[in-house]
Amino acid sequence: MHINICPCPHRVWKTFIAALLISTTLPGYAAEPEQSAVVKGSVQLRYEKLLLTVKQNPPAPGAVICIGSSHMENWKTVTNDLAPLHIYNYGIGGSRMAQAADLYISNLAIPYKPRAVILYEGSNDLAGGVTPDGILQDFKRLYGKLHDALPETRLYVLGIVASPGKRFEKIADFKRTDDLLQKECELYSWMKYIDTTSPLIGTDGQPKKECFIPGNVHMTPAGYSVWKAAIGPVVIPIERAFEK
Repeated sequence: MHINICPCPHRVWKTFIAALLISTTLPGYAAEPEQSAVVKGSVQLRYEKLLLTVKQNPPAPGAVICIGSSHMENWKTVTNDLAPLHIYNYGIGGSRMAQAADLYISNLAIPYKPRAVILYEGSNDLAGGVTPDGILQDFKRLYGKLHDALPETRLYVLGIVASPGKRFEKIADFKRTDDLLQKECELYSWMKYIDTTSPLIGTDGQPKKECFIPGNVHMTPAGYSVWKAAIGPVVIPIERAFEK
């Protein structure tokens, strides 16, 4: 007697299709969620190292804390650019708004009771396929956590850096994200949006060459001079009054 122990081919195919559909529709099985807060690879190492450093050398309560991705991390002149404010820069290269919302705001800001937070996120999100609306949802989660914990703390939100190359191909998404962030900030007196996008774009509609490292998305000292000119006049007059 011959017994066929192999499943029928069309049943195998149907089973495979069903499993595939489940894996791509159920949140628990998503291979790469758009708004995942999982910190991976070098970003995780930077985060863990910085977290340890901050715990060992915490900022003074009532300071101004900067969080964000590499554009923030690379702002090495921030203490001089925003003098006389006491500034602590906790930028982490490669990070996204979801990570700032789920990790950084909770562990690098709230425990140290800053009077103000300066936030830069969004460019890595857009480069990685997150939509402007997705960034907005993560931002809402971030400022909700901050305000619930520290209702007197102010939040300054920087516009997306218009880096050259492939990233600039998404300039429409940059502007859409900026528009969403600005409108959200306008809802509350303790939040302010600062346009750091348009000052980095020249009269030809392209990123200013002198502001970016050739062949790189990151800014030169000239780019950070643009940041200083855009951010300082907004942040310093408000925060100077709270310096001790």
